[in-house]
Amino acid sequence: MTATQPETQSADATNPTRTIHFVGSLPPQLAPTPQAGMQWMLDQTRDHTLGSLPCDADPRWIVDWLYALEHVDALEPVRTGDATSYDDYPRYRITPGRKLAPEDVSLRRTSHTATVIAARQTLHNPHELPPAQVSIPGPLDLAYICFGAPFRTLANVGVLREALLHDINEIHHRWGDEIVFQLETPASLTLLDRAPRSLQAAAAGLLAEQITRIIRDSPTSAKWILHLCHGDLNHEPLVTPPSLAPAVRIVRTVHRQLTQLGLPIPRVHIPMCTGTSAPSTNAAYYRALRRVPDDVEIVAGLVDEHHASESARALELAENALGRPFTAVAAACGHGRRTPDDAEANAALARELASAPHRTFARHGKPGRAA
Repeated sequence: MTATQPETQSADATNPTRTIHFVGSLPPQLAPTPQAGMQWMLDQTRDHTLGSLPCDADPRWIVDWLYALEHVDALEPVRTGDATSYDDYPRYRITPGRKLAPEDVSLRRTSHTATVIAARQTLHNPHELPPAQVSIPGPLDLAYICFGAPFRTLANVGVLREALLHDINEIHHRWGDEIVFQLETPASLTLLDRAPRSLQAAAAGLLAEQITRIIRDSPTSAKWILHLCHGDLNHEPLVTPPSLAPAVRIVRTVHRQLTQLGLPIPRVHIPMCTGTSAPSTNAAYYRALRRVPDDVEIVAGLVDEHHASESARALELAENALGRPFTAVAAACGHGRRTPDDAEANAALARELASAPHRTFARHGKPGRAA
């Protein structure tokens, strides 16, 4: 392991304007209705700026959708489970003689968004409401979780992509700038982590293409956030990478592909801790952030209410590696797997970190090798 370079804090510290980002879900007790969940987020933001306002229906991301698939005639279960772990949730295959259609696997995001938009009219906020944030799981993620086996996953990812695009186009047509879509993909970091080192560049290209294709095939005026994820089923990660290098590799590859297409670059949420591990206080963990393109806005997923001092130190180290303040701070994933008290504590820490000075360090010697 490369030794970290000695650092000394400079005499100057700026006061940046970081916003607060909520990834999406809340504990059911805090969101018995769409109105209650969104009002909780607005109240927790207080005098800080909230970049977008989510209202996820499922505190376990897509588990409700996964169980609903048992009623689809074109699918039959190959495994059952109660989603208590990554090895204990339902998986399916195509029923012999049947063909899967996009409406079979729709997440019904349009109808949910209509409910959310109506509920927004009743919210109390002294400022203009931020755009509604609509969760869009990646098509590869949905296919992988639904089918598991590589062949079944790849054979059906197109149907899931078509189902998502139907919702995206309808939502954008109906509500336009009132909406920002959040494309959510734990599969990208999970599959990249499992790829042999010699194949990681090629794997990153294929995984990034699954991201950019959704953006490319959506209305060009649609606004996006990209949420990378380590997985958070029952607040436990699928992978715990030793550095941010895999996430930065995905970010750079997405950036290159979208730039070639002439499309805007989404804001990117990068997880910097997990439900079981605190943010790293080793500068080397964040070194890959030096290679993030300057026009990519980064949301730092490092707010961990059980490790407040580590979160604060991580913010300093990560921003020094990036070379600029983050656009926003957030938890590593949604609050749906937290208790209400932990969710409130996380929001309080997010407010504190959003206001923290941006402290720069003087570096001695050559920087470490880039990821």
